[in-house]
Amino acid sequence: MNVTSPHSGNVTPQLDRSRAQRIIINLREGKASLEGAGMMSVGRDLWVQAAEDLIQELESSEACMVRWVKGRVGTGKTNFFGRVIEIAHRRNWVTSFIVISGRGEGTELHRFEEIYRAILRHCLSSALIDQEHGRVEPGRRCGWEWILDQWCQGLQRLAGSRTGGDIPFMRMNAVIEQAITSMRRNWSIHGGFAEALRQYARAKVDGDQEWATIILDWFLGEDVLARGGEVRLKLRTAGIREALTRRNAKELLRSLSSFIRYCGYRGILILIDEVENVLHQSRGAREDAYTTLRELIDNADDRHGMTCACFYISGTPDVFESKDGLISYEALASRVLLKAELTQLNPKAAVINLGQLGLNSQEMIQIAERIMDVHAAAQAWVPPANLHEKLETTLNELVQRNPDLTPRDWVKIVVDLLDRECSGKS
Repeated sequence: MNVTSPHSGNVTPQLDRSRAQRIIINLREGKASLEGAGMMSVGRDLWVQAAEDLIQELESSEACMVRWVKGRVGTGKTNFFGRVIEIAHRRNWVTSFIVISGRGEGTELHRFEEIYRAILRHCLSSALIDQEHGRVEPGRRCGWEWILDQWCQGLQRLAGSRTGGDIPFMRMNAVIEQAITSMRRNWSIHGGFAEALRQYARAKVDGDQEWATIILDWFLGEDVLARGGEVRLKLRTAGIREALTRRNAKELLRSLSSFIRYCGYRGILILIDEVENVLHQSRGAREDAYTTLRELIDNADDRHGMTCACFYISGTPDVFESKDGLISYEALASRVLLKAELTQLNPKAAVINLGQLGLNSQEMIQIAERIMDVHAAAQAWVPPANLHEKLETTLNELVQRNPDLTPRDWVKIVVDLLDRECSGKS
């Protein structure tokens, strides 16, 4: 159904009930919803437009960039990321969204192999989202495997594949070799990455899922050579001689960005959220985490790193200002903090400070009205006409008690109010 707001005049396209329910569930639990971020976001258009301009510049220049997002918990960093993701998908970019976890809780920044693996697993494109009926949860489906399979299917079409028909081995093999030659010659994809692509394509054509899985594991940073025996011998014979290391990670990421473009996408957007979790780690783990960030940033150089790639990295003010934050790691501080001071008011600056443009009361009400539209679709009800007045009264009372009310807290309160109204218990 299409939901038209009687309050704000906004139209939310293709918001079916299941999708609306997913969004409301996230908001009810206090989670920032990447799905539908643009539907409910208000304000900060200056930065959103700057993000689109920068992405367009990267498409033209084939360059890379790194941007940082600074803001208190609950002020909309993840929502901003969601809006940038929507821009990227609209422009046919691949995106990868990663949330940094605490120790033992998921993806830890000081473990480079986990970050690399998450970048590949969390890949998303607009076509994959369409297949998943609008779902954008990172890692729900291995996006890199999907991209590889789409590439393989394209090769089969080039070889003259028909549904249900077999492809002559010689013809398919010739198409694969032509593709690898083109990548080497025109996209500078060499070494283990190119050989792994060849092996994956052959495995899919042969129906050898076991070998395809081993190659996929290699792409995802698993040390498959350590499995020894026939696996190690077969990998080495195929030209895949080493697993992911910090030493070869830069080349692997460069090859990743080149392959993404070879497949017809315009670039890759990598977003790293909640970097503040490294502040609770030991000193050694923090230093390793900052080294990982530096190495990722180094991949965005103009000569030997990734092409048409964009990094957004978010953290609370402590990440930028505390003694255990970026200040403690000179190689990062010199890249980030000085630039922030020199270009503080520039919407295209290296650091986006969400504290500069807080949301006013009118914008908070607009957010509430947009959430009301989504809630109405989720619960199949019609909010009463006087609900706008209730929202304004509630917001005024909250702001009087807490002038620093964050958008996240306000959103949870709005959803609670809507739930009570919908059930008739308000």
